[in-house]
Amino acid sequence: RRGRSVDTSGDCGGDFRHGVRLGQEQRAHRGEVELLGGGPKRPVLRGHLALVIPAPSCVVLCSHRLHRLFRVALAAHHAHAQLDEAHHGEDGPLPHRSGVAPAGSGEGQADRIQASDAASGDWPLHGPHERRPPAQPEDARQHQHPEDPEDPDDQRANVHHRECTGLTDNYWKGLAERAFEIEEVKVFWKKVEQWTLEARSLTELPAPKPPPVGDYVYLAHHSFPCLQQHGRVSIPLLRSSSGAASGQSLEVELVVAECDGGAKKGRDFGAGTHRVVFAPGEDHAVVNVPIKHHLDQWQNSYWFQVRLTSVLSGGGGIIASPAEAIVLVLSEEAWPANIPETKRGGAGISLMRYFIYLDRLRRGEKWRKTMIGMCWLPVHSVFISTIVQKVLVDHVVKGIQNTTNYADIVWFYTESVILIIVQLISLGLNRWADVVQTRNRGRTGGIRQVHRGELLRKFMHMEHSEHWLASDASWLYALIYDADVVTGKAYFSVFELFQSITALFLSLVLAIGLAFWAWSQNRGTSDARIASPGTWQAIWYILGVVIIIPLGLFGVWFRRKLMWAAVIARKDLECAWFKSCTWIITHWRQLYGLSGQEKVALEKRVLKQNSEFIPAHWDARDTMNDTAWVTHWIQGVAYCFMLIFGLFALCEYSRFGIGAMEVGTYYALCKIYLSVGKYVGRLSGVFVDMQQAVVSLREIAALNNQVDQRSQRREARRWAARIGSRCKASLLRHGSSNSLEQNVCAQGITIAHGMCFVRPMEHKVGSTFAELKLRACTIPLGCIVHVSLGNERVLRSFLGLISQVIHPTDAMGQELPDDAEGVSVPNGLRVNMLPVGSVGMGTTAPSLLDQLEFTGAPKDLCHALAEAVGLEPHRETASLGMGSMQVFSIIRAILVDPDVLCAFRPLAFVPMDMRMSVHMLLRLWQGGGGLPRVAEFLGCSLKQGIYRTSTRSLIIGNPEQDLWGGFKTDVHLDLARYLWKGADLDPSSMGSTTSSVEGSPYRPSGSPTPTPKLRLGRGLQDRNIQDIWGGS
Repeated sequence: RRGRSVDTSGDCGGDFRHGVRLGQEQRAHRGEVELLGGGPKRPVLRGHLALVIPAPSCVVLCSHRLHRLFRVALAAHHAHAQLDEAHHGEDGPLPHRSGVAPAGSGEGQADRIQASDAASGDWPLHGPHERRPPAQPEDARQHQHPEDPEDPDDQRANVHHRECTGLTDNYWKGLAERAFEIEEVKVFWKKVEQWTLEARSLTELPAPKPPPVGDYVYLAHHSFPCLQQHGRVSIPLLRSSSGAASGQSLEVELVVAECDGGAKKGRDFGAGTHRVVFAPGEDHAVVNVPIKHHLDQWQNSYWFQVRLTSVLSGGGGIIASPAEAIVLVLSEEAWPANIPETKRGGAGISLMRYFIYLDRLRRGEKWRKTMIGMCWLPVHSVFISTIVQKVLVDHVVKGIQNTTNYADIVWFYTESVILIIVQLISLGLNRWADVVQTRNRGRTGGIRQVHRGELLRKFMHMEHSEHWLASDASWLYALIYDADVVTGKAYFSVFELFQSITALFLSLVLAIGLAFWAWSQNRGTSDARIASPGTWQAIWYILGVVIIIPLGLFGVWFRRKLMWAAVIARKDLECAWFKSCTWIITHWRQLYGLSGQEKVALEKRVLKQNSEFIPAHWDARDTMNDTAWVTHWIQGVAYCFMLIFGLFALCEYSRFGIGAMEVGTYYALCKIYLSVGKYVGRLSGVFVDMQQAVVSLREIAALNNQVDQRSQRREARRWAARIGSRCKASLLRHGSSNSLEQNVCAQGITIAHGMCFVRPMEHKVGSTFAELKLRACTIPLGCIVHVSLGNERVLRSFLGLISQVIHPTDAMGQELPDDAEGVSVPNGLRVNMLPVGSVGMGTTAPSLLDQLEFTGAPKDLCHALAEAVGLEPHRETASLGMGSMQVFSIIRAILVDPDVLCAFRPLAFVPMDMRMSVHMLLRLWQGGGGLPRVAEFLGCSLKQGIYRTSTRSLIIGNPEQDLWGGFKTDVHLDLARYLWKGADLDPSSMGSTTSSVEGSPYRPSGSPTPTPKLRLGRGLQDRNIQDIWGGS
């Protein structure tokens, strides 16, 4: 009672849902489990479990083992339902391991039940090894209340527990418990353990498995970047040296086909099948594939596939890996429609014109149908309806009133029916035009989502360092807002523009027609007092319509810069607010770690951004609204003048017969001026919208025209130079050997002397990669390389450079020239880096199995490997904890099966019960031959139609020495020996870069790790400078 009582059950509504147990490591300091409440029938299900922790003590709470504690407590309660304080006092508390009773024990502690780990009979497994409970004193065992598995009350309680909670026993288990209850998994881990014991005893790396025959053909690389304007891409094929020396010719088949890269055969490249013949003694060949250059279009990078399918003829030759390669086509045209750089600025007219041209090419026939439908709509409302009304009022009605001939009256009635039929036909055509423009305009699927898809594709395939040039909020805001603006206020406004022009043209034609009508009525009049007013009326009919249009458009053009400034200010402030709201919504799982005060402070910050955005929104809204009202004012004033002067003219004509202003003419003029005002207002609105769209167009153009995949573009120019030299040695980056094993193991990954990685000026500080400068070194392949350094960000930069996630720069942070050496990776190697954060894809691939299948591995292999590490294949990735997510990231990388895998502290968050198992799994993947050996141990079939080398490499940053040590074949690298830590250091005096020289940074396994010398900075500025040069 002197300790603290912690009730973790909460308000469980009468059902048993939560609880805790004492961890195994703290058994010497455990307290007692106390039953509170309940009745004689269901004492625990309706009560609470509380943990009494003696003070001071340390307790580990394992919620996944709760069901065992519940069963122990329930069995003990049924066995000792009549316990009282005296009975418990006779038994006494459970003694400490040291023999000293814990605080709070002794007399007066009634109705306590002692629960222990041994009572559950279930012990967690660490890897393939079973943890057994330690021996306990006899006096401790006699106070335990073991669980009777045959007790019917216990079985009924378990069933009732599952019915009440809806959770199965598997829910409470950890990764190791869930994995090792499957017999196939136990067999798998026994094989892994046996292989690990054999690998631990090796003193040198085993020789890789040779190919089945000496004559084989493979592609020079797994990817071939090229520039679209080159017009072709050259695919080099290599033949083994022994095959070339065999004196026999060899013919293979190379297929060029589409894949999921967006390239279309016939439109973007020339697809087909090529027969490649290697003459005796010839060890390389080149196949040229035509690439179509689209001069008037902008395209994202796209790719297609080339693959070696079979050996057509030759003495026993085979296909080797890489047998499939991606041809990446990079375009250097500008968005939109390859607009010249000189036309990207100014008022945005050229930018808008090229954008419209691009979308017109994309939509094709549908664009023309939409334009016809939109332009027909005012034909009905402005032209035909006005003429029908004019003729009915001034011709048919007036004719019926002024004639007494029966035949003429019948004709006028017939004419009225014909006019009504014309009106109905026009209405039907109006409906047809509306359907045509609605179904073919493509505002959502044809334009909006297309531009969003282009931005998303551009963003996804940019290199890591290229994401620093524009913020993630700018990309997301452009995807959501700017793409919508350019669709509705640029693309569709073009149709509204031509619709308004058509309506205004028809209005002008009607005004001229009415003027001609008035002139024809007064042509036979000799009285100048009657004829002259009719002529002047005809003139102001036309002038009133003509003057409205240019005045309204001039007012919009005059205010364009004011609109730009208001719209840009609104966009910037809304983008900042949008970024904050997006972070809060997408990181809701982290909000539980914030206190109430922190949440309030965060909310205030967002509300402050919102309060700054609202006035800017008001300014932009009022500016655009005021601009649109310029034309409304001009049209309104002109309409008022038309009303009063037209009314005077109608009165003069009706009363005195002066002029030609008939009732139908007056009505037609009213409708014409209203139509002119409507469509001039719409035209001005179109120009206002286009001015707003110009701002979004410039934003999208800046993002789409950002130079992406710079390393691939540099590599494309290098490949073109190599192929152009027609030299076999230029096809290989290192040496001239055509042996796959020599190409991988003997060369390694080479870092050039003085190589730098410098971040852009606006992104000098980041959370993932830091700046550094290195001297020359070579990373060996075919083994596990342990790289250690005190500065974690610099170490991640080193791993990122090796895996080509980031790329070298010059000392000023600029892109390296094409002929400069940085990090050289042997051709044909796939290098991957294990992501530091979460790799869950959310609703795109909701379950673990869905996301694992994205790697291209067979479904049964993905399922088996997930179960082998204790993951539930059909569980959502978003529900994984931090440790399970890291395990999932590791098996995903194994299924990808790269040649080189770089990982920064890959086991840092892996649960303790699976850490040794995952460690052995990584070693099996590296030393056992990659994914094929893992699939073999799991009993899954993996299709292997071609030969691939079994050499894999694992480069680990800051490994835990007590976990990874003990293997003599591992290589240890002290990265601090290769860093330039100051400009005064002489690179030429830095010693050798080979591991056999005295004092080399490479250390054999088991050698002590030198204590790093810390150099303290004098503030933030000094620390940043030290980060640049790799200081700790």
